[in-house]
Formats: sequence, C-alpha cells, structure tokens
Amino acid sequence: MSDLSCIQNVKEVHTDPYPYVCVKGALPTARYKELCETFPMELVTSTDPHDGGICYRYKMKECAQEAPPAIWQDFFEYHTSPEYFRSCVELFAPSIETAYGADFLHNLSTGSVTPRDVDNTGQYVADCQFVVHEPVDQTGTSRTPHVDNPIEIYAGLLYMRQPGDRAQGGNFTVHRVHGQITEVNKSLGRQVDDSLHTPHFEVPYEANNFCMFLNVKDSVHGVTPRIEPTMRRRSINIIGEFNGNGKMWKVKEIKNK
Repeated sequence: MSDLSCIQNVKEVHTDPYPYVCVKGALPTARYKELCETFPMELVTSTDPHDGGICYRYKMKECAQEAPPAIWQDFFEYHTSPEYFRSCVELFAPSIETAYGADFLHNLSTGSVTPRDVDNTGQYVADCQFVVHEPVDQTGTSRTPHVDNPIEIYAGLLYMRQPGDRAQGGNFTVHRVHGQITEVNKSLGRQVDDSLHTPHFEVPYEANNFCMFLNVKDSVHGVTPRIEPTMRRRSINIIGEFNGNGKMWKVKEIKNK
C-alpha cells in the first residue's frame, strides 16, 4: 500500500449506524506536511466556483490536463487507481456482502477501474478532488444532512485544515436514520428531512483527519456550521462510482418546482 494512502492507518470499520471509517493522523507526518505545504490554492481557486460561489472543486480530469506539484500528482493517481479502489472494497467487504450479496462483492473486487473523465472505459470509475470552501458564517453550512448520488460506492474525505485557522465547526457528521427514507430532495443535494435522522458521530475538522463511508441508502451525513471563520476550508474528496447503470440504492428523488 502506498505511503500516500488515506486508509493505511485505518484500524476499525464501524458498522453502526452504517459502514464508515475514521482515522486521526491518516498520513505519515512528513508526507502530510509536504502535501499541506504544496497545496495548490491558487490553481484550485482559479476555477469557476460552485454552490453559489462558495466552493471550488479541482478534479482528477483537471489535474491530468494541468499538473499540480509532483506529490499531488502521485496522490491523485494512487487514489484513482484499481489498487486503492479494491482496498476500499476490501475494507467494507463484510458489509457489502451482507447487504448486496457475494456476486455484487465479487464484481466490485474484480471489475476494471479507471479515473473518471480521464479514461471512462472502466466498469467503475474513481475520482479525487481538491475542495476549497470560502468562509461561511454560523448561519450556514457547506452541506446540510443528505445522502450522496446513488451511483457512488464509497466517499472519503481528508481534512487539510490550514495552520492558524481558529474557527470552530466544519466537522463531518454521521447521522442515524429513524424510520424509512422514501424520498430525497435532489434539488437540495439529496437532502433528507430532518425528522428522519439525528446526529450520531462527528469527525472534527482537523488536519490529517480522514473519514470514509459506504454509500448505502441510510448513509446520511453532513457538515456542521463554521463559527466565525476567517480562512478557507480545505479538504480532499475521494470517491469510487459505477460507470453505467449500477446503483447502491433506489429512492424517489424529487426536485423543487
């Protein structure tokens, strides 16, 4: 396993309320320090922002066209590789087999994997993204509780908090679902009604913290509001998806009129 792998120090897979991992000190100190010091902020924020102008995303596709520093090229290439994809599947294998069956797990373990929008020939595609959020005050959050796109298999988040960032909040939250989710609001990022879930666990927005979850139907998660932020929020998003018609779950997705 690469010494840049975000899951090299994972010791336990939690299954309650859904499968996820959380690790402090995900990367070796020296490697994380090098990544932190070479984070290409200007390159990422030179792109068009999303979410009303508060979020920048710089994906593997862009990295393949305009290369960031060498260590980041290695990081992105590894986290979109078949090796990393299969390592994530192996971590969640017992939960995958229990929920979806042995054939489903076998297909994930043996199918071809390619970087999304760089080479879309794989049965599965993987992406790695720089994510930068502008400071948002305590009245808002970058993401209210929601579920991800059902074509997504897993999603990981490496926090890269900047030195000197004194704001509170910005934590990743795992939520427990109560009852049955029958629909999600796609117009609001697949937001789930507040009556159906409660917070279960928080992953602090701290440097070198990593969390990842299996995208099952009840994998509701969000981000807590940041209090008095003055600095941008930095993270790396790492995902694996079906490349075709596969889905991890099916629920009615409504859109605002």
